[in-house]
Amino acid sequence: MPDDRRDRVEPTDIPEVTTASDEHGFFESDEAAPAAQTEARAGRSSGHSGIFRDPVVRRMTYVAFGLVIVFLITVVSAIITGVLGTGGPRTLAEKEIAVTGAAVRAGSTDPAVWSAYISALIDDGQYRRAGDVLRDARASVEDSATAEISIAEVRLLHAQGRSEQALTVADQAMAQIQEFYDAKIAAGGSMAQMARIEGIPENYYTAILLKAYIYRDASDWGNAIAQYDLYLEQYPTAADILIDRGVAKIEAGDDVGAEADLNAALMFDDTNEEALEALERIGVTR
Repeated sequence: MPDDRRDRVEPTDIPEVTTASDEHGFFESDEAAPAAQTEARAGRSSGHSGIFRDPVVRRMTYVAFGLVIVFLITVVSAIITGVLGTGGPRTLAEKEIAVTGAAVRAGSTDPAVWSAYISALIDDGQYRRAGDVLRDARASVEDSATAEISIAEVRLLHAQGRSEQALTVADQAMAQIQEFYDAKIAAGGSMAQMARIEGIPENYYTAILLKAYIYRDASDWGNAIAQYDLYLEQYPTAADILIDRGVAKIEAGDDVGAEADLNAALMFDDTNEEALEALERIGVTR
């Protein structure tokens, strides 16, 4: 009777085989045991669930590990750069400086970004640095349409107390915007049609409002009111500017006009404390 023991493999005779394989099986050993036995032996010897041998599960696990690592790197970087932690920006101006400054350093050519950066520096009292950035902006961005950089210069000059120069630059900015707008109208066709639909750029009126503030801070109430008038012709529901004009009229001795402006503002914001206090100044209660 033939001896067939060599055709039988007892469980205890299964060799310890480790499998170094990837999902494509490029590294399978030619001497590996049958798949089921190998999986069973691997599970017993290593203590790992066989599910991890699924290539999809492995890939998802690696991705999860990768995301955790990226998250940790991001947190560490944020702490190092001061975005997180006690050394980070504390005030709104500091946060604006951090955000817009990063955009400028990254090579932004958007004049609105440069203007926001300069304005944030001004709000933080960093006038010299704002002036340096202003000069860089003049050399780096094209600003013929909206005069963003000129608007930022008006803010800087005003903050520095250089009122006459600020008024001059504001007038120049308005002229620049008007010229660009008129050129689009003169071009005719779809360009002119679009220009009429959009209207003159908003910075035209921003310059007017900045002039009003300059006159207000100089207690030149007549000119301040005149600038508020121009602004409110375009934005008649601007409650905060109605209040500003109402206060200016109080200073100018026009209590009747002030009451009208303040009541108009309260139609849009009926609990505005500034408007209510201004009315009390002229003996009007609500």
